[in-house]
Amino acid sequence: MYRRQRRVIYAVSTRCLTTTLMPTPQQQEALFKEGRINLAIQAHKQGNFPSFRAAISTYDVPWSTARLCVKGIKPKRDSIAPNRRLTPAQEESLKQWILLMDQCGISPRIATVWQMASLLAC
Repeated sequence: MYRRQRRVIYAVSTRCLTTTLMPTPQQQEALFKEGRINLAIQAHKQGNFPSFRAAISTYDVPWSTARLCVKGIKPKRDSIAPNRRLTPAQEESLKQWILLMDQCGISPRIATVWQMASLLAC
């Protein structure tokens, strides 16, 4: 039986060890599909194909998916959940605060991180 494994590449910087996760085959296919959709839309807008259906059939893209992209609807993975409490900037700020606490030798407790997140969310 085939087991899915994520390949991890380690990059050493001056301060810490960072990891970069390689995309799984399913994630890669989704990225390729999104690229094909963008190419089909561009080709149609430039007038390389007589119709939109001809462009998407040439690039092997589902019609319904391409239609949603033309309407401006974002892919699910690019959208932000409406119930998120922190913005990406606030999350980055919280992350930097946690790393600063760690560098000072203070391990932040869950309750402290929760309290800081609550302060940022206000």
